[in-house]
Amino acid sequence: MEYPNHELTDDQRELRAAAHRFAEHVLRPAGMAIDRLPPAAVVERDSPLFRVVRQAAELGYTRMGGVPAIGGMGLSPLSRYLVLEELAWGSLGLTAVLFLASTHAEVALLSGSQPMIEEFALPYFACQDGSVLGCWAITEPDHGSDTLGSMRPELNVKTTAQLVARRDGDQWVLSGQKSAWISNGPIATHAMLNVQLDPRGTMAESGICLLPLDLPGISRGTPLDKHGIRSLPQGELFFDEVRVPARNMVIGTEAYAAYLHNHLSAFNAGVGTVATGLARAAYECTLAYCKERVQGGQPIVQHQSVRARLFRMFTLVQSCFTLSRDAWVDALTHIERGQPPRLELSIASKVFCTQSALEVATLAVQLHGGNGLTKEYPVEMFLRDATALTIADGENNFLTQIAASLL
Repeated sequence: MEYPNHELTDDQRELRAAAHRFAEHVLRPAGMAIDRLPPAAVVERDSPLFRVVRQAAELGYTRMGGVPAIGGMGLSPLSRYLVLEELAWGSLGLTAVLFLASTHAEVALLSGSQPMIEEFALPYFACQDGSVLGCWAITEPDHGSDTLGSMRPELNVKTTAQLVARRDGDQWVLSGQKSAWISNGPIATHAMLNVQLDPRGTMAESGICLLPLDLPGISRGTPLDKHGIRSLPQGELFFDEVRVPARNMVIGTEAYAAYLHNHLSAFNAGVGTVATGLARAAYECTLAYCKERVQGGQPIVQHQSVRARLFRMFTLVQSCFTLSRDAWVDALTHIERGQPPRLELSIASKVFCTQSALEVATLAVQLHGGNGLTKEYPVEMFLRDATALTIADGENNFLTQIAASLL
């Protein structure tokens, strides 16, 4: 399916073609194989997951941001979009692993703190074997939507976090836990951590801490056994009086609202992008199947009802292309310029593209008939993954409330 933009440079077209080859020959087969493994096997160091991460790191897919001088690829927002959407066509879960890997390093760069850049960014971008992996530790057992809603006064969310920091001289002491939904949590070496800074306050008085996950007092729970996106390991993180230098708290309470606005904009735009890749994968697999599957004496693509559903899928995917591209480029461009991105546009992309991916994947299973229910074909995995996306990175109905308040 051709990307609907005729203004791509030759370099961008080759970049996308290379990403497609990697997605087709590495990510798709590995993603389907990992999907069938028990969670404990996925996080073992000799699992297919780590082989994929090493290959992706060698090709630069874990370092698309950053500048070449420190080991990054320095890709433009549009070029990063092209690669990310294409990789998600191969495997949504594995693309999420790669996308999250640089979280701590890119926040360190944006902080402008030279000590943080030297400790977290430079080692990450210099690493080309995938041995350094980040995660965004935000969700808590009792706080999913609360975390986002706490920064919107009109939603009147006033709760206390389950991970709290207290200041002790030139250190912060972290106590509490993050939930089983921390993506990359079971495999990450470093974290970008949302943590409440006032033990007597609410989640609105929070900050962002960067830290390695091998510090004394940090432990992990059992990897989550999930319905969908099974190639993305998720699990709990526990903090028992963990001490970190004060400088590691790169965002304090004063800047926290602006940070959360920017980060949610980028991540919602990212989810819209990978949902587009997933929707395209489901559509393309189904179109090919309908041209081969014979019923009633002819390929089912000749039947009127099948054609109508294929056209619906085509329309949704094309719409996702446009909205997700615009939201992604808008978010990253504004952040790079030090300007607040349009969060409502990122949420629109996330909500529309994930719901479209769910509809496309549902139609894909229906048009495959009984074969759509078997693991011989990837569409049943696409449907499970699409279902998870409507909840991931903010549940769609709650995100809609946030976006509506911004209009």
